[in-house]
Amino acid sequence: MSNKVANTGKNNDEYQVHFLVVLRNMLSKHKNGSISFGEIMNALKEEGLIFLIAIVALPTAIPVPTPPGFTTLFGIPLCVLTAQMVYKLGAPWLPNWLARRTIKIETLRMLIDKAETVFAMLSRFLKPRYSKFTTVNFERIVGVLAFLCSVSIALPILFGNAIPSAGILIMALGLLYQDGFMVLIGMAVSILGLVVAGVVVVFMSFLGIEVFNKLLHSGSKFL
Repeated sequence: MSNKVANTGKNNDEYQVHFLVVLRNMLSKHKNGSISFGEIMNALKEEGLIFLIAIVALPTAIPVPTPPGFTTLFGIPLCVLTAQMVYKLGAPWLPNWLARRTIKIETLRMLIDKAETVFAMLSRFLKPRYSKFTTVNFERIVGVLAFLCSVSIALPILFGNAIPSAGILIMALGLLYQDGFMVLIGMAVSILGLVVAGVVVVFMSFLGIEVFNKLLHSGSKFL
């Protein structure tokens, strides 16, 4: 993430609401009516992409039972968003039908108020540090890892969803706060999630082959 989203140097409170300040400025220019998602993302630019990734990763990062197809519903958009991290687009790409959708200014103001409360709590743990792990080049590495985790989330892999999702969420928050230490923690969690998913895939593959061989052996007795 570029230095323009880094701490202004005064205090951490000013930094931790940086991308929310952009939204506040938008509200000051749009007193009434609605604003499109495309306009919001263009204003937030790269921070908007990272914030979107954090929001989409959150539901699958919670380790609770989910209906079939739930993780795929979030995994596919995550694949699209994390791929944009690798290619470093200036602002998040959204489908036209979504970019044209609008949100009421009153609703956006309410959401920003709630978001500021959440980010104020997060600022107790997140702060700008280890900046070499939040550079543009390093963010591409994070993007590749996040994309691999997104693929794991999209696939119906037992235990292959929550840990990778948590890794993506932690990395995204680390980038939003320019917190290189948190980015490294998120990378470690992501790698762990990919290893667990890989082990499960290998185990299920061997289990499937073993079951197939037993069925084949049982069938040969009747021939």
